[in-house]
Amino acid sequence: MMKLRTGLMSMMAAGTAALAAAPAAAAGFFLQEQSVKASGRAFAGEAAMADDVSVMFYNPAGMTHLDGAQAAAGLYAIMPKARVSDTGTSAAIGPFTGIPVGGLAEEQGFSPQPAGYLYAAMPVSDALWMGLAVTVPFGLKDDYKDDYWGRYDSTKSEVMVVEIAPTIAYQITPQVSLGANIGFQRSTAKLISAIPNPLDPSGPSAASDGSFAVDGDDWSIGFTLGVLVKASERMRIGISYRSAVDHRLKGEARTDFLGSVTEQDVAADLNLPEVISAAVAYDVTPTVTLLGQVNYYGWDRFAEIRLELEDGSELVSAENFRNTWGVSLGVQVKATEDWTLRSGIEYDETPTIDEFRSTRIPDADRLWLAVGASYNVTDHLTIDLSYVHMFKKTEPINRTNPFPLLATTVETVGSTDTSSNVVGVGVRGRF
Repeated sequence: MMKLRTGLMSMMAAGTAALAAAPAAAAGFFLQEQSVKASGRAFAGEAAMADDVSVMFYNPAGMTHLDGAQAAAGLYAIMPKARVSDTGTSAAIGPFTGIPVGGLAEEQGFSPQPAGYLYAAMPVSDALWMGLAVTVPFGLKDDYKDDYWGRYDSTKSEVMVVEIAPTIAYQITPQVSLGANIGFQRSTAKLISAIPNPLDPSGPSAASDGSFAVDGDDWSIGFTLGVLVKASERMRIGISYRSAVDHRLKGEARTDFLGSVTEQDVAADLNLPEVISAAVAYDVTPTVTLLGQVNYYGWDRFAEIRLELEDGSELVSAENFRNTWGVSLGVQVKATEDWTLRSGIEYDETPTIDEFRSTRIPDADRLWLAVGASYNVTDHLTIDLSYVHMFKKTEPINRTNPFPLLATTVETVGSTDTSSNVVGVGVRGRF
């Protein structure tokens, strides 16, 4: 038993570097990339498949279907190709309107970023399982040049939520299992934007701009519930509920304007959505499995970013996200004793709407095409590989950025054209 525990802990520690950063790679800034194996089938059937330890994230009840103690670690390289383009951004200063803001007319504010996960699970008895998951379920990162056209909306955005989730599952009958976890979430955020100088006789310019930066962090708690039903010898059905979580971030706001720097405390709410998943896995033959899943995201909770400053003032940025759906289909084939191949397709709606889409979250509906493979190096060690390409629609950006104390308003008007490639490598151990 001591040897087993040492092996599990060693594998958990080896993957901690994978949690360094996470960009927005799913609709909104929810990250589905919590299993390289799951990525290869476009996350189809993950709440029902229950064929490796990462099922803890998608449906904790699935732990009872694992074949002995397991641990897993994975690392993604998320490589977005994103372009935001100006289509008519202008400023109004006092009675004067239609003033060009200048700056780069096109900008790509996204660079390759890592994301990762860690899991370990073991049976306590024939029916009871316990495990631990370390994931990054929410994250985004963009960093634009200081002189691009949308700088008064944003120049830099970083949001990351790391979750540590003790998990438990119990097999009530040979056909029905229940599972749950408690997710201890650590959230961090940093937002930066430019401030126009209305005294510049040449109009808004990056050379005379000021800047406004906020950062904060918080701990909060959520939970996940799941049920897995073995409907027949060939079919499994899974349903899971990931709770909404409210964070109260506290930190510092820094204003650098006209040669003066001020700092003060700031607080803001970060309201994360609930996620409900229903999935089916059907074994057509002993070597071929068909998969399907539907996800519902309660994004309408993310209505605004409201910064409450120490001096009593508030800065509000309307987001007005909408609730969305995602649908995925996949297939998995055990090609040989050591090789398993998989593929999938997913359509994911964006929660952003045209009237409020921003340069911070220039999101769009997306279509995922995925392929993946697993190779059994030994009876106890498996390597997982996956590749995903995400196609996204071109969408408009429309933001009104008011600066009331400066009698200035900037209408940020543009478009976003993005796609992404995601490569994943994972390792799974059985003990």
